[in-house]
This record gives sequence, C-alpha cells and structure tokens, in this order.
Amino acid sequence: VERSVSTGREDPQHTCNESSRERKVAFEEIALEALRDAGFRVTMPRVQVIRALGESNRPLTANEIHQRIQISGGRIDSVSVYRILSTLQAVGAVHRIGVVDAFYACGLQTDQAHDTQHFVCESCGCVTEVNLPLGASTSVAEEAAKVGFLASEIRLEFWAVAAIAEGGLITDPQNHPGLKRR
Repeated sequence: VERSVSTGREDPQHTCNESSRERKVAFEEIALEALRDAGFRVTMPRVQVIRALGESNRPLTANEIHQRIQISGGRIDSVSVYRILSTLQAVGAVHRIGVVDAFYACGLQTDQAHDTQHFVCESCGCVTEVNLPLGASTSVAEEAAKVGFLASEIRLEFWAVAAIAEGGLITDPQNHPGLKRR
C-alpha cells in the first residue's frame, strides 16, 4: 500500500513539520560526529543532506532531499543523496521510516537509539520518535529467537493521527488541524 505524507503546509497554522533551531543544530552536530567516529570524511554533500533532514520534523524521501538542496542553491546528484542516506543510516544518524519510504533525522542519542518506535501522523507527516521500553525490546528479540532469527535492530512504526494543539498534546483527534475525514 503506497502512502503519501502531506507536507502540512495546507494549513498555515500547522507548524509541527518545522524543526526548531536547537533540533537542527543538535542533529547536525550529532550526525557529523557519528560520521567522524565511523571514519568518514565530512564533505559538503553530506552536510547538505544532513541540513535538509534537520530542517524537517517529518520523514523526507531522497527526491525531496535532493529538491531541497537544489532549491537552497546546493549542487548534488540524486545518486549521491541515496549513497549519503545509506551511510547516515549505517552510522545511526537517520532512520528509514518504512510506512512512508522516507528518511528521518535520528533524535535519540542513547544506548537504545536503534530500538525505537516512530509515530507518523497520517495527516501532516510529523514524526515523534521514542525509545522502546526495554521489556518490549527483550520480548520481541525472544520471539524472533523462537522462530530462528537474531534481532539486530527493532523498529516499530505507527501510522496514526497526531492530536496536536497549541500548548501541547490533546486527547481529542477531532481537533487535529490537518485531519481529513474519510
């Protein structure tokens, strides 16, 4: 099933897709450090991809990243974007969000950074990333072992509707600014 994510720009008051300046800077520092620690050079194309990802609070496809870089005046080819995303994923700086086939800047820097769950809003595309509870990771790994698999990474993705309102989370999804009725 192909799913597309709205940009959230249809509603000018809907700003959950924009990253804060602090998040952008923190992600860039963390991603560059992860590259250096893994023995990779910091190149301008890598920095451009990192910055494009850091500016969004929703997953971006390689094509969207490529377009953002070009619009901002950068020069990079599509193949390089894919290669850089693969490298960033290998060093743990980005997650591939399968429900939308796009990439998201890793916001968690803990020992469990690869055992995460992502809540992706089906209306606006914003993402919330949280660590899986340790017991959940252990249970999934045990179930995998029962059927002959060794879990090297555990990811859960939830396709849902974010209940966001000014001042924080609310419990009534009817008030979500980007909710489209089916």
